[in-house]
Amino acid sequence: MPMQFHFQDYGSHREDGRIGNRFSLRIVVGERRGAQLAWFERCDRPYDAEMPQDTWVDMHQVLGARSPLFGQWLETSVDSGRVEIDFDHWAAMRAEAYAQRTLEWCVVVVDGEDDDEDDGQRDWAMWRGVQRLACDGEGRAIEESLHQLAALHGRSDRPPMPDDFPHY
Repeated sequence: MPMQFHFQDYGSHREDGRIGNRFSLRIVVGERRGAQLAWFERCDRPYDAEMPQDTWVDMHQVLGARSPLFGQWLETSVDSGRVEIDFDHWAAMRAEAYAQRTLEWCVVVVDGEDDDEDDGQRDWAMWRGVQRLACDGEGRAIEESLHQLAALHGRSDRPPMPDDFPHY
């Protein structure tokens, strides 16, 4: 069964002096046992001290257990068979005068080991999205956009990565 992503944008979200977008990403894996998840982000205004500017970053290495994004993935790590996992995410920045940010995502999932296949290849799926946020001189939101750029599926022994990030 091919990998599946379902992206849902819940629209603009404002809370505690921040502006942003809330979205969910449902991932369906045919075999959870041995499946892999990689969540990469690139941002022109990093929100974490461990994130370099304008560089793809493996978010598990940066945030690890601190990130609620990986919680549901880790909770299903002992499961076998088909699994559907929902990642709910709120990407935001502080609403300040002339603040602006572009944040890109690249999520790659590799299906678990298939006992019936011995060619070393696995099904994979990749979802990419971009968020653009901007405030005017008084800190009011003038742009809050979130778009899916790509949702790709395939089968190989080397799943795709963000443009300039080495294969894992």
